[in-house]
Amino acid sequence: MLLRTLIGAGFAVLVLGSPITKAGPANIQSDVDAATVTPAKATPLGLYLTPQEAHRALTENPDILFIDVRDPIEVTFIGHAEGVDKIIPVGIATREVDPETGQYRMAANQDFVANVDEFVAAQGKTKTDPIIVSCRSGSRSALAARKLIDAGYTNVWNLVEGFEGDKAPDGTRKSNGWRNAHLPWTYKLAHGVAW
Repeated sequence: MLLRTLIGAGFAVLVLGSPITKAGPANIQSDVDAATVTPAKATPLGLYLTPQEAHRALTENPDILFIDVRDPIEVTFIGHAEGVDKIIPVGIATREVDPETGQYRMAANQDFVANVDEFVAAQGKTKTDPIIVSCRSGSRSALAARKLIDAGYTNVWNLVEGFEGDKAPDGTRKSNGWRNAHLPWTYKLAHGVAW
């Protein structure tokens, strides 16, 4: 079984069998095989978590930062994982509708990395501390992770199924994801979580 283990200082190590452990602030374990991650959800660091793995890591170490990168309106109407530390959108819905998709077009949040930098610093963390990023299904969070990695972050984990999960054949999002795994979620934002 392929196992990815995060060792405190932010280094990813591939091992077979039991995880290697060192003293440090976080030990995140994942069984996600990077070869199975679609290009849209892939990141240069290759650090991926299922919702169950993310929930376990966050429960075992509440100091891990957990950022939801969806548009705040989406979060308002769909809900979010309990324990999210901050909503920092990587993209913001516009009033323009894409004629091909019938969906509102998204505009990049030009201040995304600066917003994350500010939040990370306010939490007393650095670019080497673990951050889990989440969106609806894992694609926008991969985009967010790539932006952060390009800015020097070395410990960014993509929640590959996101909050709602991938589309089922009927177009609904009911096959995987945080909410479909029956993990704790809510509509209510805790103090300080809003963007």
